[in-house]
Order: sequence, then structure tokens, then C-alpha cells
Amino acid sequence: MTAIEKYVEAMENKDYAGLANLFSPNGIINDYCTNSAAQNEYHIYGREAINMFFRNKFGFRKYSILDGEVVNSTQAEFIANFGGYNIMAIATVREITEDGLIKRLTVRPK
Repeated sequence: MTAIEKYVEAMENKDYAGLANLFSPNGIINDYCTNSAAQNEYHIYGREAINMFFRNKFGFRKYSILDGEVVNSTQAEFIANFGGYNIMAIATVREITEDGLIKRLTVRPK
């Protein structure tokens, strides 16, 4: 299973710990979809921060994804839900470590 497939699975299951473990200790997520939902964009640095961020977002039901579909070995499309506001999004694994952990992932509106 590729890193992007594992990412989609963890996001759909709201598995914040599993999601964080897909990233290198200094992994980065840049999420630009939130601008369309009248929120600040997210730039999350480090596995621990990714864990805490998604624990809070999933726990307070302010973030989820729907209809995740892996497009290729580095990209997936899905509907990102920000507190009831839906945005078509595409996630791209930009960089990966030698041992298969995500080093940098970008999420943008589609």
C-alpha cells in the first residue's frame, strides 16, 4: 500500500495517531483548502503536531473527508469537510523518506 493510500484510509477513519505515524518526525502538511472555507490555511510541522492537530479536528468534528479516491501513486482526491463546508481537494505526496514515510504533503482545492 502506498503512502497516499494509507493517508486516505487514516483520514477516512479519523485515525489521528495512524495518520501521524505516516509522517517522518519532521514531516510537513501544507493545506490550502481552508482559504475557500473562510479559514486560515494550515501549515503543520512534525509528527507530534500532526497528531495533536488531527486529534482536535477529528474530535471536535470540525474536519473530515468523504469519497476519497487514489488517483496515482502520489495523489488522491476527496471532499474535505470543514465544519459543514465541503471543498473538492487533491492531496499530493511531494516528498518521501527512504523508509517510506511522508516528508511533505500538500492539500489544495481541486
